[in-house]
Amino acid sequence: MKQIILFFMLLLPLSSFAQFTYDIKAGVNFSHFKSSQNTEEKQVDGMKTGFQIGADVSYEFKRHWLLSSGLMFAQTRSTMNLTDGMTYGYFFPHTDVELNHFIIPLKVGYNVRFCEDFQLIPSVGWYGSIDFNAGKSSLAFFKEGGGWGYTTWKPMNGYTYEPPVSESQSYTATLSPFRHWTYGVMGGLKAVVCKHYIVNLDYYESIKKGQKQNDLRNYGLQLSVGYRF
Repeated sequence: MKQIILFFMLLLPLSSFAQFTYDIKAGVNFSHFKSSQNTEEKQVDGMKTGFQIGADVSYEFKRHWLLSSGLMFAQTRSTMNLTDGMTYGYFFPHTDVELNHFIIPLKVGYNVRFCEDFQLIPSVGWYGSIDFNAGKSSLAFFKEGGGWGYTTWKPMNGYTYEPPVSESQSYTATLSPFRHWTYGVMGGLKAVVCKHYIVNLDYYESIKKGQKQNDLRNYGLQLSVGYRF
C-alpha cells in the first residue's frame, strides 16, 4: 500500500505540467518504392499522389517534450517496371501499385513555443502499417508478336502470365503478392497557429519490405492540414 501511495504522489507533480491535445487532419501524400536491387526495380514517372485522413493524440510533459500517437487511413500510388525475380527482363514493364493503409505512428517531439499563437513541433518515431488492396491496379504485359497490352491486378494477390519468350519454350512470369503489414521510421514538422490550426509535413520510409521479390520498400511525404482541440 505504501508503494502505491508513493507512486501516485510522484505522479501528481508530473500531471500538473502535462496535458493532452487532440488533432484531426487530412491531406495529400507523394509516395514511391525503392529497392537496393536496381536490376529488379525501376521507377516510372516519379512519385504518385494519394491522400490520407486521420487523428492524433499528444501528451506534453513539463519541459515541452511530447509523446504522440494516433490512427491514419492513407491511400498511396506508385508505378514501376518490375521483374519476376528470376530473370533480368522487365516482364511487368508498367505496373501500378495502389494500396490502402491503416497507419499507427508513435513519435517523440519537442514543442518550440515562439509565442502564444505559434508553435513548431519537430518529431521522430516509428510507425506500423496494415496494408490492403485499393481496388484494382493497372498492369502492362508483353503480348505475342511484340508490344504490350494492359490488364488489371490486385497487388495483395500477385499476378502470373506466360510472356512470349521463344517458339521453342514457354515461361511463366510471376509477380508475387505484397505483404499485408509493414513498419518503418518517420519524422516531421508540425506548425500550430492560433492554438487550433495545424499544418503537418512528415517523411516516412519502411524498414520491412512491402514485397520481398523485388526488394520494395515504401517511402514518401505526407502533407496535412487540420484542427486541434
